[in-house]
Amino acid sequence: MRRFAVVGSPIEHSLSPLLHAVAYRELGIEDAVYERHEVGAGELAGFLTGDGAGLQGLSVTMPGKPEAFALAAEHDDTAAALGVANTLVRRADGSWRAENHDVHGIVAALRDHGAGTVRRAGVLGSGATALSAALALCRMGAQEILLSARRPERLAPVVDLVTAQGADARIVPWGDAAELLGTEVVVSALAAAGARAVAEEWRARPDLPVVPLLLDVLYDPWPAPLAGLLGGRGIEVANGLEMLVHQADMQIRSMVGAPSAPVAAMLDAAREQLRR
Repeated sequence: MRRFAVVGSPIEHSLSPLLHAVAYRELGIEDAVYERHEVGAGELAGFLTGDGAGLQGLSVTMPGKPEAFALAAEHDDTAAALGVANTLVRRADGSWRAENHDVHGIVAALRDHGAGTVRRAGVLGSGATALSAALALCRMGAQEILLSARRPERLAPVVDLVTAQGADARIVPWGDAAELLGTEVVVSALAAAGARAVAEEWRARPDLPVVPLLLDVLYDPWPAPLAGLLGGRGIEVANGLEMLVHQADMQIRSMVGAPSAPVAAMLDAAREQLRR
C-alpha cells in the first residue's frame, strides 16, 4: 500500500485528505492511502525519519514549506524560483524531489474565471502566498505588479522575485492600497484579520476602482471580507478553495502518476464539507 500525507501545523482542518480520497475513488486507485500529521516548525526532517519514514509523498503546508525545500535533493523550477515547496515526492534512491504547485493553483483559478494574458496586476499582503501570487502573475504575462502590505519591509523578497522575472514591481503605501484595484487582476493574500480591516475601510468608499477579477485566497468562511465587498459591487471573484483544488490536482499527478485529477468532483466535495 502506498502511503501519502499532508503535514503542517495546525493540520486538523486541512481539506487535503478529503480531496485526495475523492481523487483516489474517482480514479479507481485502491493501493494508496492519504493521512494527516501534525508537524511543527523545525520538525519535518525528524518526522521523515520517524513516523513518516514509509511515506512516498507529502503535501506540505505552513510552517514546513521552507524546510521541505531545504531537505530535498531535487527541485522543480517553481520551487527553485520561490525557495519553498508544498510537495515532496520520494525518488527511487529514497531522497526527495521538492515541487511547488501553489503557483499553478493560482493561475488555474484565475483562468477558470476568464483571465487571459495579464499586463498589470496587484498583490495585497506579503509572505509565502504573496510570493506565489507574484510569480503566477508574472507567468501570466504581467509586466507591472503593484504590491501593498501593512508592513512594506516584508515585501522585499516579492520585489526581488518580480524583478528577477523581468517585470516591474511598485510598492503602494498601505493607506493607498485601493490603487491596486485599478489593475486587471488583484490577488489578496491577506489573512482574515487584515482582510476585515481593509474591507471596512473600503466599504465607505463608493468611488473604488472596479478591478475585473479578484482572487481572494481565503475560503472559510465564505464569502471572505474582501470577496463579499467587491463581489457585491459586481467584481468577478475567485477563491482560495479553487486554488487549493487545482494545486491538489498537480500533487496527485506527481504522487500517484495519474494524467489528471477529477477537479470538479474534488471541488464539489470540498464545498459540501465546508457547508457542513
